Amino acid sequence: MKTLCKSSTKFDEQALSLGFSELILQENAARDVAELVRQKLQTGEKILFLCGGGNNGSDAIACARMLAGDYECELYFITKNLNANAQAQLNIALKVGVNRVSQPDLANIGCVIDGMFGSGLSRDLDAEIILLLDRINAHNALKIAIDFPSGLDGNGNIRGACFKADFTLTMGALKIGLFSDVAKDMTGEVSLVNLGLSDNRFITHQEDFLLERTDLNLPSRTLQNVHKGSFGHAFVALGQMQGAGIMSATAALMMGAGKVSVVGKAENLTPQIMQKNNFDGAGAVAIGMGLGNTDIDISAIKHLPCVLDADLCYRAEIREFLPNPFAVFTPHPKEFSGLLRTLGFADISMEDVAKNRFELAREFSRQIKGVLLLKGANPIIAHNGTLYLCNLGSNKLSVGGSGDVLAGIILGYLAQGFSALEAAKNAVLAHAKSAENYQGNDYSMTPLDLIDGLRYL
Repeated sequence: MKTLCKSSTKFDEQALSLGFSELILQENAARDVAELVRQKLQTGEKILFLCGGGNNGSDAIACARMLAGDYECELYFITKNLNANAQAQLNIALKVGVNRVSQPDLANIGCVIDGMFGSGLSRDLDAEIILLLDRINAHNALKIAIDFPSGLDGNGNIRGACFKADFTLTMGALKIGLFSDVAKDMTGEVSLVNLGLSDNRFITHQEDFLLERTDLNLPSRTLQNVHKGSFGHAFVALGQMQGAGIMSATAALMMGAGKVSVVGKAENLTPQIMQKNNFDGAGAVAIGMGLGNTDIDISAIKHLPCVLDADLCYRAEIREFLPNPFAVFTPHPKEFSGLLRTLGFADISMEDVAKNRFELAREFSRQIKGVLLLKGANPIIAHNGTLYLCNLGSNKLSVGGSGDVLAGIILGYLAQGFSALEAAKNAVLAHAKSAENYQGNDYSMTPLDLIDGLRYL
């Protein structure tokens, strides 16, 4: 896992206290950006640098100076007010042949480097900047954002428009705002730039985390003297749309649960899955997928490891699971809005959920004993106020039934004895990796393909 921070303020303060100057930090930042340009852009091409008046602009100016001579570099400033660092960098850059232009001309521009705002943006962009970003985004060129794509604020929300980068090089620390849902289409490939001081030199308390592929822990079958009961009995509650529950059950079986049963009437049920009239013998349960108005007696399961999904988010019975430390709540944003309302926590629209995903997930996780998995382009797992983000999913997963499969994967982990937190983290990674491994066209993947892919992780 990689550590995520809200901002790099603590890094900057620590570096300065150790004797670094801001100009040294900017040199280190600019050097990595320049190196990326040299890797991706043919020598001699024309580069436009979009510069603000602060330290983000200073990074861009320093980078232009480093590339001048090998590339034709132009600086365009969105403000006349430059801080001391930016002015110092500009004085040097002009002396080595960097051009300053009064208007951005995109003719023959092969690369645009964004150093306008960085992660400190806290207001909506004005109309002139929005028009500029629209022009830039429509232009076919390599696009690199320094620290943050301009227009994206620290919470990961777009403030009117946003620079659409191919690469974002974030400085000193990975910032959580780069991994919001809307940021996924704006950041391109995100890389961390080391400014001369390891992040473990300034992170002194619990932070949030970004999950990596190597964090995936698959169920292990190392012992030989075992039987089907050794790997748990997973149950799925069927509802009005029984197909959703059957997909969850199939995914749990594929994820290693020793036995899988469904409770409720099912037609054409695969012989691999058993049909039951009650939850007797359940080791873990998934409920909510396609539930509709079906009545479910939860008294026998509210204390068990559970996946709580979909329609259950709108039903008062879900209150019974709040004290359960083995429960995993798995809403998408609309369902999360309904869940908050059902529980009386807040009356927040789906749109406001989308804008405040991080803090709402964090606060909700402090109110429950279990784990929240808030689905989206970049799912959030929240436990005791700590967030774990996964940015490995893709648009292949945008198909009906994908969430039902995810619920089944979590169920499979819970049935095999994983904690709620570990089940949620591993399930999100397995879900994303199965989609990543799919060899067909992005638009053609089905939930059954996703389930089948679990066998090859």
